[in-house]
Amino acid sequence: MEPLLTREQIRSVDQYAIQQLGIPELLLMEHAAIAVADAISNRFGSSLAFSKGLVLAGPGNNGADALASVRILEERGCQQIFVVLVHDDPAKKAAPLVDIQLSILGKLGIASGVELTRELLEACDWVIDGIYGTGLKQNLSGKSLEAVQLVNQFAGKKWVVSVDIPSGLNSDTGKVMGAAVQANETVTLGFLKRGLVTAHSADYVGKIRLATIQIPRMVPLVVDAFWYTQADVSRLPLRKKSSHKGDFGHVWVVAGEADKEGACVLTALGALKTGAGLVSLLGSAEELSRLKPRLPVEVMTEQLTLEFFKQTPRGSIVMGPGLGVQHFEKVRACLASQWPVVLDADALTLLAQHQKELLPLFKNRKNTATVLTPHPKEAARLLGTTVEEVENDRFQAVQQLAEKYQSYVLLKGKGTCIRGPQGPTFVITQGDSGLAKGGSGDLLSGILGTLLLQGLSHQQALLLGAYLHGRASELLTQKTGTNRASLPSEIAGQLTTALSELENENLHSR
Repeated sequence: MEPLLTREQIRSVDQYAIQQLGIPELLLMEHAAIAVADAISNRFGSSLAFSKGLVLAGPGNNGADALASVRILEERGCQQIFVVLVHDDPAKKAAPLVDIQLSILGKLGIASGVELTRELLEACDWVIDGIYGTGLKQNLSGKSLEAVQLVNQFAGKKWVVSVDIPSGLNSDTGKVMGAAVQANETVTLGFLKRGLVTAHSADYVGKIRLATIQIPRMVPLVVDAFWYTQADVSRLPLRKKSSHKGDFGHVWVVAGEADKEGACVLTALGALKTGAGLVSLLGSAEELSRLKPRLPVEVMTEQLTLEFFKQTPRGSIVMGPGLGVQHFEKVRACLASQWPVVLDADALTLLAQHQKELLPLFKNRKNTATVLTPHPKEAARLLGTTVEEVENDRFQAVQQLAEKYQSYVLLKGKGTCIRGPQGPTFVITQGDSGLAKGGSGDLLSGILGTLLLQGLSHQQALLLGAYLHGRASELLTQKTGTNRASLPSEIAGQLTTALSELENENLHSR
């Protein structure tokens, strides 16, 4: 897993490498420039020499990295590179390394200081964005804002590579600071930044390429966030040849209301497709009679009374999808039990509405799996804040939720954030906009209900569940050629392929 660092941690890493290890800053910059030049070279290949490029250099070290790449690209045969210096305040001195790089370019006869115009952008094939890096703390304005807005008019038409992070993107949170460059590729330096993998970053970073620039990985840091990818799914839970249905857990799904009944059906489907040995729907006789024709034939039914929750746990409970907000007593009885539980949708709404009564119950569940799966609006209700505040800092939001409710929290969205009461936070970027459809969260709840029973830690179960959910959506998009028409029930069908991919990797790694 790759660590995700904050702005201050990146600064500490740089200082450690330069001051403690004695690595010259110019050497680090040279490796950064090589990585940026590689991104352009790899994209254009043998046609690099015939391409025209534009380099936007700001007044900080990010701009110096971009300027250093000009020399390298010229050495590789590219003879048409235009250099634009983007300074909001020309009277303010640029960083010393910017002056050094400009001096080197001047001695080589490479001109800089061209004016940025629409005509210049139209004439170029590629752009290197080195206006601002991790140091940006306020909204873009002046010349930098104008430059970013102009570059974005050519998004998708020119190949844009950002140095370290797209200019205008907050490196800690992924918040757009007024405007941000829409890059095709981001060459991030040293370590990954938190803001690259969550919130609005997916619309700006393009492909992420990590260039370590010779900074040792073993630096003295306390890391509280990590990026979880397919490479981190080491092993699926073992399924012995002699296994029977009782070995793979019983997922109990609480039935939904008449106008939302599809939600609990999708939850049951998610549980089945992920490998639960048994799946049962819990509800009143009327609810079960209405729902039975819509259920997969493998799903059993059982009438639900509040006494059910007092039983010794025989599996996990998923409550909330389609539940309706008239069932506070069911949520309270469930939280008062020792059943492993996944709370989603209407159960989270009831939790937000009745925090005074329900919050104390979480203290008695410290040794029992309690999972909350809010989307940003539900997270805002649970925290008593706004959706904007949640999305402005998803790392902070998921930490506050996990600590407040002493639970494992899966904060949905692109760059899903997962955290337990003690941390750390994990971010999963698997998935596409095919998941942006009612019912996909219900499917995820069923997946999690199953994986909590497969011998994994709570953290491992959530990470694997979110990964499989996202990967299944990607696979459906690959199969159909579009994610616009994706249905959660069809995404469920791709869980088979997503699991198969991991099974095959397990075999090859043995």
